Amino acid sequence: MRYFTRELWLGFNTQDDAQFQRTRKRWEANLKAYSRQLEPLKSRLSQNGSRFFESVSLHDGRLLAFTVGDHIDFRQSDLKSLSRSTGKPKVRIQVLDFEQRWLHILAYTRVRNVLFDFPSKTPLFYEEGDRIDDWGYDELTAADKSYLRHEILFSSGAMILIEFQKFSHKRTRVAGSKGPIF
Repeated sequence: MRYFTRELWLGFNTQDDAQFQRTRKRWEANLKAYSRQLEPLKSRLSQNGSRFFESVSLHDGRLLAFTVGDHIDFRQSDLKSLSRSTGKPKVRIQVLDFEQRWLHILAYTRVRNVLFDFPSKTPLFYEEGDRIDDWGYDELTAADKSYLRHEILFSSGAMILIEFQKFSHKRTRVAGSKGPIF
C-alpha cells in the first residue's frame, strides 16, 4: 500500500504525542495525494464502482468471505455444461460494515493477480491464532494502463491485493441488526 500504510496505522496507535502529530500530518498529505490520483481512475470504473471508491468506508468492517476461483458462481446443475476450458478468474469479497447494518459485496472480474497475505510477516495487531480481524484501510491505484489494483489492509496486518479490470459493488441491508457487538 502506497498511501495508507502499516506505519501510519501504528503511528496513530502510539503513546508518543509527537509521533502521533507527525503521523497525522503525513496522513493528511497522503489522503490529499490519494484523492488526486484516484480522480482519473474513476473513468476506468462504472458509476457504481466509482461511487464505492469515492464514498464508501468499510473501516472496522468484518471480512465475512473472500472467494477466488474460475467458477465462483458454480452450481451443481451447471456440471453438464462445465468444460475444463471454460471459466475466468473472479474474486468476491463480502464485508459486514462496522454498524452491522449493511452487507457489502465487492466483485472483481478480468482478474490477473490476487494475493492474500495472512498471517503477515509484518503483522500489526496480531498474535498467532488470531483472526484476520477488522478492515482497516483500502486504496485503489493503477497497476498499469489496463488494470487497477485494490489493496486492503486489515488490523491483523493481513493484506489482500487484487489487480482487475471490472468491479462492482452491491450492498444489502442486514435484517434485524442491533448494531456492533464487541
